[in-house]
Amino acid sequence: MYEEDILLNEIRTLLENDELYTIYEQAYREYRHYFDTTNYIVLNIYQFNDHGSIHVLLTTRRALEILRILKEFNIQTTAETLGKPFEWSKFIVIFGALFHDIGNMIHRDNHYEFSVFLAEPIIEELARKFEREDWLLLKVLTLNAIYTHDEAVSCTTIEGSCVTIADGCDMEEGRSRLTYKTDKVDIHAVSALAIYRVEIKEGDEENPILIEIWMKHLAGIFQVDEILTKKVKSSLLADKVRIRIHAGEEVLEKVI
Repeated sequence: MYEEDILLNEIRTLLENDELYTIYEQAYREYRHYFDTTNYIVLNIYQFNDHGSIHVLLTTRRALEILRILKEFNIQTTAETLGKPFEWSKFIVIFGALFHDIGNMIHRDNHYEFSVFLAEPIIEELARKFEREDWLLLKVLTLNAIYTHDEAVSCTTIEGSCVTIADGCDMEEGRSRLTYKTDKVDIHAVSALAIYRVEIKEGDEENPILIEIWMKHLAGIFQVDEILTKKVKSSLLADKVRIRIHAGEEVLEKVI
């Protein structure tokens, strides 16, 4: 459904920063074995969906889409409120998204903590490469975005909120967070296969972030409530998000 090269090109376009994209692509390829190993364990031990390279690229692209919308609506990021350039926010978002799930290699429970543990030396190296003076602050803000991507942890930065919402949008058919098996028919299985498209778009002044979801039938709402809504609520952007659901001829809207 999604292809690596296409996602990388979309990320390059959204970044609008060749230097930062080069650092990102090099890191993605250098640590590809992290994403492959994460995916192997998640698929074979926990029997979840894809948590590998496509997932992290897709999460990166969607997090950048949200960040772009915030810029369009003049909503300051946490880095900007700290007096740092908007390029910092891009760094935090892309590397928070890239490494957010690698802790699954150790264990699914509290995987966000293990992700921080594993990513810490990598993020330090990347932050030093991108920011010569205040690299430590850039590093900790990026680790924060990794830690808070799980709905069990409340977001404390705008950048981390972009990552967690983007992560929650990865619920199209076959990509659901909820476990499903082909030999078992229940609400998890039916809902996991109901959603066929998710898009992030510009909304209005009241709700700048519009998440549009197309599903085959309303069973997909279970998916939305159990995954996306929880992540939106744990973010700092909950009051800026509107979810629009298309199910056949029906159109439903949810404001968190």
